[in-house]
Amino acid sequence: MPHASMTANSGILRTYTKQRLAVLEAADIARRYSVKANLLKRSVDHLLARIENGVIERILISRLKTAFRHADSTTAAELHIAQMRGGYESGALETLPSFTPRGIGAFSRPQPPRHGNAPDRSGHPSGNRPVVLYVAGGGFIMPPSRKQKTMIQRLAEAIDCEIMLVTHRLAPENPFPSAPEDFVARYTGLLEDGYDARDIFFAADTAGASIVLGAVQMLQHDDVELPAGMVLFAPWCDLSLSGWSYITRSMTSQSPFRMETAAFCARLYLQDEPVTTPLASPIFADQSGWPPILIHTSENDIHFDDAIRMAENGRKQGCDVRLNYWDSPRHHLERLSAEVHAQSAGEVNAFINRCWKPRRD
Repeated sequence: MPHASMTANSGILRTYTKQRLAVLEAADIARRYSVKANLLKRSVDHLLARIENGVIERILISRLKTAFRHADSTTAAELHIAQMRGGYESGALETLPSFTPRGIGAFSRPQPPRHGNAPDRSGHPSGNRPVVLYVAGGGFIMPPSRKQKTMIQRLAEAIDCEIMLVTHRLAPENPFPSAPEDFVARYTGLLEDGYDARDIFFAADTAGASIVLGAVQMLQHDDVELPAGMVLFAPWCDLSLSGWSYITRSMTSQSPFRMETAAFCARLYLQDEPVTTPLASPIFADQSGWPPILIHTSENDIHFDDAIRMAENGRKQGCDVRLNYWDSPRHHLERLSAEVHAQSAGEVNAFINRCWKPRRD
């Protein structure tokens, strides 16, 4: 009987989500993309995704759970997480194959942009390319993995932009708001070096979205000019985990991540701060005055409800938000197929072309 009740509730939640998406799609705010494949190929892809999810949960999430068991001792939890970080960053904890990325490293300040009339190879009228400041997600506690760096490199090649990977201090040693403060420092450093805010875009995946959007609120509070736009991949924007997707995806093999591990990471990051503080959970923030936002995600992602709520809030508060979502069974961009990567990069390129308004002096 409980199983029948759970199934009925799951159907109600799916209907509710579809209704919300239908409203956004009618307003041309959301768009669903489908991976073109025959039934056999789709079935195999979903099977492989379930296997990958199981591997990720076994290799990575189980280790986080071990740290969780030591959470009654902050020192013990910090020691266990520190031991994980080396293997995660070096690739020793890789759950899927990847190649060693080239040309993507920690943040370094590029030269100030050149301004001229000669078109560059991306077709823009100015002689420089836009710069993307990217924050890779890691649950606030892990550094960028090799696979994330690989994904960022592929994205940089596809959209013909200079992407700078912005690192930040990690929790629990450096809790909130250290990470968004670090990002603010990197961005304002570029402005001090002569970059124009109109040449800069922010981008992030998963927990990195919380960091970037927290930084936007800090910059807005200090009357610092905001960037031209923001691109978010599978954004984690609600550390209170109030969205239905946290429950529904945690009960299935659709996502390798679970509410318990998300709650653990959020607590290590926030510590004594409330989970609804807008600087950490931007679904509770006022998006008025924010630059345009492009969101890419999968309808099977545990953070899917966060993406929907960001789009809904943007509609109410006058922020230009576009939500693109795929029917891919995988978590986020680093695990998507080459076809979805190409589709996603094309949408990102179009977004940057639309939002980028470089100086013409």
